[in-house]
Amino acid sequence: MLIENYNMFFLAETPSATGDTLMKILGILIGLAFLFLGLRFLFRSVRVIQGIQKAKYHQVAPPRKQEIMVARVIGVLLSLIGLYFTIAAVLSFFPTLTTQ
Repeated sequence: MLIENYNMFFLAETPSATGDTLMKILGILIGLAFLFLGLRFLFRSVRVIQGIQKAKYHQVAPPRKQEIMVARVIGVLLSLIGLYFTIAAVLSFFPTLTTQ
């Protein structure tokens, strides 16, 4: 009896269309958040570094060139991750485009 209930619990039906759509929208929002953070790191790297310095040390110094370069690399990587997640989530709304 216990095993039958266990199997019924884990062998549930496929997710509903509403839940599936909400997960796709959540994927788009997460991808856009990564994209926003990446672009912010990329184009406002000096301000981002100074904001981190102020939060950690309670004072601000001009960032070095290496710090700016690392911030821009992080910005590019976050932007690419965000773009990937956003495109994947948008394409999940059109399953026939990817299965041909």
